Amino acid sequence: MTMFRKTLIDLLLNNPMSLKQISRAVDESPGQIEDDLNHLVRSLKHTEYKAVIEPASCRACGFEFSEGNGKQTFQMPIVP
Repeated sequence: MTMFRKTLIDLLLNNPMSLKQISRAVDESPGQIEDDLNHLVRSLKHTEYKAVIEPASCRACGFEFSEGNGKQTFQMPIVP
């Protein structure tokens, strides 16, 4: 799995992607990718790279979802 995490660095370098996009690009389940990304973020402390994680947002209204574990169901606020 270490080699796969190194390929994730190449995939994500200057190319922000969502979990779903990464999952499709490497043909792995989102759950497996999430585990690998969590490990990768911890491992990056020992490299010259830095992870930048942007919060998920609604495409329609721009609402930014709070940080969660990714397994929660979120609701957008109702805006007039």
